[in-house]
Amino acid sequence: MPYNRGDYRHKWRIERLATGIRRELGLDQLTPLSPWRLADAIPAHIFYPEDFDNDGLARRMRGVKWDAFGFCCPGERTLMILLNPAKPKTRQTATLMEEFSHHLLGHEPCKIAINASTGFLEPSYDTPQEDEAYDLGAALLLSKERIQRDVAAQLTAEDIAAVHDCSDDIVIYRIKRMRLWQRYERYAA
Repeated sequence: MPYNRGDYRHKWRIERLATGIRRELGLDQLTPLSPWRLADAIPAHIFYPEDFDNDGLARRMRGVKWDAFGFCCPGERTLMILLNPAKPKTRQTATLMEEFSHHLLGHEPCKIAINASTGFLEPSYDTPQEDEAYDLGAALLLSKERIQRDVAAQLTAEDIAAVHDCSDDIVIYRIKRMRLWQRYERYAA
């Protein structure tokens, strides 16, 4: 059955999975998770266009609308991620968490095709897979217990985001996902 954000069974499966992964990393549910620590555990190697030692290619890649590209070489289990350094650090955090989640969930790799109008390679898009990966990445980064504690302490989304090197948007998404939005709005408005 494809992932459905509106199905509470999918939501709680993702929460349990995130809790288990954090536990395997030796983290409690309140400790901030660095994407770099998760990269070491997966294992994953993160590259930037500049790592290819071709300034022209790196410059052109920064001009393309993309966040990251993750893949495994045939016969290997190590995840390789090419990350766009032109994106803000907060976006890079969310992107890494999402790419790790695709890998952890065993998602079918996207198909790559040349965009006829730009001539650049572009990945296909599978909405249920993307939603599931985003939700797991967000739950890993911002655990249910951490969001509950921070909302109870009346921290703002900006304050929570600063601790986790992520965007206010992903914090707000988690607050809403944990059904704490009305409580948050009462003190943050």
